[in-house]
Order: sequence, then C-alpha cells, then structure tokens
Amino acid sequence: MDVAALSRDNGRASQAARLPFPLPARPLAEARGRVARPRHELRQRPIALDPPMRFKPVFYTCLTLAALGLGLFVETLEPARRVDAWTSDLWHVLAGKRREPSRVAVALLDDEALAAEPDRPLVFWGPLYAKVLAVLRQAGVAAVGIDIQPALSPVTWMDLIGADSSRDFDRQFMLELATGKTVLAASVSTESGEPVFSLPATDYLLALPGHEADLGLTNVPLDRDGVVRRFAPALFAEGEPRLSFAAALARKADPAAPGLANIDAASALSPRPIPFLGPPGSFSHLSFARLLAPDALQDPAVQALAGKVVILGIDIHGAHDRLASPYSLPLFGAPKEFMAGPEIHANIVEALLAGRGLAPLGKPVAALAWLPFLVLAALACARLHPGPSALAAVGCLLASFCLGYGLFLAGKLLPLAGCGLGIGCIWAGANAVRLSRGEREKAHIRQAFGKYVSEAAIAGILESGQPPAPGGSLATVTILFSDIRNFTTLSEKLSAQEVVELLNAYFSKVCDIILAHGGMIDKFIGDAVMAVFGAPLADPAHARQALSTALGMVVAAKDFQGWMRQRFPKLGDWEFRIGVGLHAGPAVVGNIGSKQRLDFTVIGDTVNTASRLEGFTKVMGCPVVASQAVVDLAGAGVVTGKSEPAQVKGKRDPVPALEILAVNDQ
Repeated sequence: MDVAALSRDNGRASQAARLPFPLPARPLAEARGRVARPRHELRQRPIALDPPMRFKPVFYTCLTLAALGLGLFVETLEPARRVDAWTSDLWHVLAGKRREPSRVAVALLDDEALAAEPDRPLVFWGPLYAKVLAVLRQAGVAAVGIDIQPALSPVTWMDLIGADSSRDFDRQFMLELATGKTVLAASVSTESGEPVFSLPATDYLLALPGHEADLGLTNVPLDRDGVVRRFAPALFAEGEPRLSFAAALARKADPAAPGLANIDAASALSPRPIPFLGPPGSFSHLSFARLLAPDALQDPAVQALAGKVVILGIDIHGAHDRLASPYSLPLFGAPKEFMAGPEIHANIVEALLAGRGLAPLGKPVAALAWLPFLVLAALACARLHPGPSALAAVGCLLASFCLGYGLFLAGKLLPLAGCGLGIGCIWAGANAVRLSRGEREKAHIRQAFGKYVSEAAIAGILESGQPPAPGGSLATVTILFSDIRNFTTLSEKLSAQEVVELLNAYFSKVCDIILAHGGMIDKFIGDAVMAVFGAPLADPAHARQALSTALGMVVAAKDFQGWMRQRFPKLGDWEFRIGVGLHAGPAVVGNIGSKQRLDFTVIGDTVNTASRLEGFTKVMGCPVVASQAVVDLAGAGVVTGKSEPAQVKGKRDPVPALEILAVNDQ
C-alpha cells in the first residue's frame, strides 16, 4: 500500500475514526496499575492540556452577583436573623470579659444578707432598704436604681390583714426616696392586648419627687429562642413612650451622657443590641450585708462606689430573676450560664453612660464586606476541583467569621448568614455546572473514542479529569498497517453487499485484538487498517503491544478463513491472508485538517515508513514485518526470522526489516 493512496482514500473510509481533539499522554501502564517503565522508553512530550475548567468571567461574575443578591434577601428572613444571633453569641463567648465596668456597680440582697435577718419577711425590709440607701448616699453615689418591685408597703399589707400598723414604719425609706437619687422599677404586660402595669406600692410612688421621671420599666425584649440580646431605651405604653429602667437611671445619673442623645425620639423605641461587657459575674456584686454593717462607710468596697450608679436587686436561692444571655450559648458541653436581671440592666446603663454601642451594619455595608469572600470563593471554584474548592469555600467562610469578630470587637455587628449562604451557593452552582459539563465531556469522549480505543484507555482519560486541548503534539508511537492480500480479486468474486459483510466481520475480529492490546484504531482505508500504539495515552510498552497485536491478527485471519469459506462457498479454497507492517518513532498526534474538517490522527515519517513496510511483506513473503526500531523498543523476547533491508521511498538509507515470528513473555 502506498501513502498516496492512504491520503486519497482518507475521506472514503468505510468506518472513519473522527476524533475531535487530542488526548493527554497519560501512561497506559498507569491506567492498568503498572508504574514501572523500561529504561529504553523514548522520551516524549505530553500532549498539551487545558486547566481543569476554564475561568469564565461572565459566568462567575453573574454567579457571584446572584449569590450576593440571594444573601441580602435571605437576611430579611427569620432563619437568617437567628443564625446571625447565634454567630453574635459565639463572638461574645470567644471575647469573654472585654473590659472592666467603671460607672456602674451592683449590690444584691443575697443569701448572706438574708441569713442575717432570717425572721424578717421581704415586705418588711423597708427600714433596711432605707439604711442601704443612706449608706450609698453618704458614700457619694451618682444614682441608685432599685430593681426590686415592692408591690405592697408594710402599712398596706397590715391594713389588708386587719392588723394595727404604724404609719411611720417605712418613713425613713420614703424619706430616702424623696432625696431624688433613686429610680424605682416597674414593668408592663401586654399579653391581654391592653397594657397592664406592675408598679411599686402607692406609698413609695408618692414619695418620689419626680414621679414618672423616677420610674423605669424593666422589660427587655426576648428573642424567639428566649435570649436577651437587645434593649429599647423607651417602651410604648398607654399611647406614649415610657423610659426603660436603665435609661431612666442613666439620665438620673448624667442627663448629658453620650448614650442618651435623642432618648425622647421615636428611634428610642427601636430595640438595639446590648453591648455586654462580659459574661455573668463581670459586675462583681456587693452584698447588702456589707452595706448594713455598722462600719459600712469605712469599707473600701463601699467607698469605691462614689460617683457610680448602683443597682440594687435580689439574688437569693429560689429567685428566678435570671435570664439567658449571649453567654448562655453552650459550647463543648459546658452548662448554660444565666445572667441576673440587675446585671443585665447594669450592662445597659454602663453602655448608655459611656456612649458605647453595638451597631448592626446595614445591607449596603454588609454587601461590600461580603463581596471579597464571595469573589475568592468564585475564583477557587473556577480553578479547583470540588474537594479543594470546598475547602477553599470553608476557608472563605472562616475568614468572613474572623472579619465579623474583629468588627464585633470594634462595636459593629456584621451579619454573616447571607454571606455563608452565598458562598455555599457559589460552590454548589459552580460544581453543578462543572458536573454537568464534566458528564457531557465524559459522554463525548466515550462517544468519540469508544469504538477506537480500549476501555482501559478511556478510563485513563476520564481519570485524568482534564479535557483535551485542540491541536497536536509530538509523541513516540508505534504505527501498525494491515492489508488483506489479493483483496481486489476477492472483491470481484463477491457482490458489493457481500464485500461489506465480509469486511465488517473481519474488522470486528481484528479491532477486538487491537483494543485488547491498548491500541487506537486510527482509520480504515478500504480493506486496510491503521492502528496507533502509544497514543492517545502514552504506553511504555507500545512497541511490544503492537507486535503482539500483529501476531494476533495473523492468527485471527487464519480462523476467519473457515468462517469465510462457510459463509461464501463460491470462493472455494480461497486462502485468506493478511500482511502487517510496523514502525516506531516520533509522530505528530492531534487534530489534522482544516477549519471545515478535522480528524484526530497521526502523521509523520513514521506513518509513511510503517505503510511501506506493510507493502514490503509481499517482497519478503512473510505476514508480519517490523523495523529494527520496533524490535529494539519491544525489548527481550521478540523472536525474529529473516531480515532484509527495505528501500523506502523518500529515504536515502534502507530500513532494516525483520520478520516477526513470536513475542515471548519477559
């Protein structure tokens, strides 16, 4: 067969292997589980590859913007707000105690103080409250808030049970209230639809010089999970705003405090985050027992109260004035910590007096803060495979958490639920596209190569995870050409349909042999077959595999002769013979052709020489002829017969041609 005929018949093949792109030169031995390479393997340049997935700016820009928009929308929903609340709780827990209180102190009626007066009911503690207030006034405190709601005075209580009472029993307590340094606690309930106030006893209210100005509502809003995270400086009740207990106390101590700006405006009704100083116990409390001691004014702890706001409360065994705070978030099996009501108010008053807040960032600022992490996640998903890109996405999420934590320490709350959802959507969207594209590429590869390369080769291509690039590159391969002897005479004895049937049956047998040895069927030209070994996947044993294929094809031709005589009796004793020529060397592997038509094939002097050696089998009178290069690359165990120099057209020096008799196992 001559190469000119090969070129002319290239477009008329009965079954042409139309392969649209070159494939990575991944060693076939690796696909089969072998890693050893013989020393005599020729070096070859791998076929160029694309990255795992080309970066498509438009797609990833749209994906990032869509994720950003989705995140901003989700932030308006309750689940996202709850996630943000838990994130804020975690920041509180991680930060621990951030600063020492400097303007507010807490004094409690605790078990120690109660043990000193075991026979005195709480309703008759008015004289003791008076002593406590007197000590605090003499110590020079700025203001006192009584977070205790005595709904009944002793006088009223005695009247209710019909007992004689002294109208002067609580006189000292009421005189202390009349000094104007005290704010009493009240509360309001709207469960029935109408506001229902819980107020101190009327006797105590009348003693307040400022009346409503010396009264504050202790209500704090609870989130849906029962945690106190916010407060409102004022609450709307009976058609008008009423100051909260903390706001009234802060204004009593310092009307010009930074946190009291616009306290009478409508914005004061909106709940805002409480800037807690630290976990429960950050305000170390002073027991009533020390304030009631005879030398209380000489106590350094009492003297340290000068100029401060002091909140009086109850914290005794069985009392339930404890609420869940951000520090109640259980971590690593730790029990929940609840915070006493007076300490919650102390945190609020401290923040109002210091002008310190915890401001949630608006959506525009949050979007700008999220954008770098969303962009980084998109870039990672564009460049990395699903596993590494998932780790990169988690890294972006952790980085955004760290940014949020830093802003939290600076007094800003960055919502992160939308950012986390956006990062997750980018990863899912990018890899969904990658998966669908990858499946399409796999299906395309299987469709394009399934009939022309072995399953091991296809598996190696798919395992590489890299789509091939267009073009071609140099590779060391072994080329096999096979032709049927006297096919022109044979075709004259059969009809056109019978010729096609015979060729299809013959090609089915030899193709199985080629594929079984890792070869690629490049094309069929009439009755001839061209196969390539060492491409599209590099195989260090390509020469040896090609020789084994050639010998197997000769055996198959002998077996096929019996089928042919049985199917076409009119052929008589026709002897079905083939000739196989092989040559090894460098060749260009890739897409060859024009813009209108491309074929994946192999071209070069190696191909021409292999074709000439196939024709030289007729001169030597043997079925399989290979060049010395093929025998050398095949290694030990190749049994050869006669040898003749083949004068190949276009070559000045003859090519040593050897008859191949067998290939023994190494």
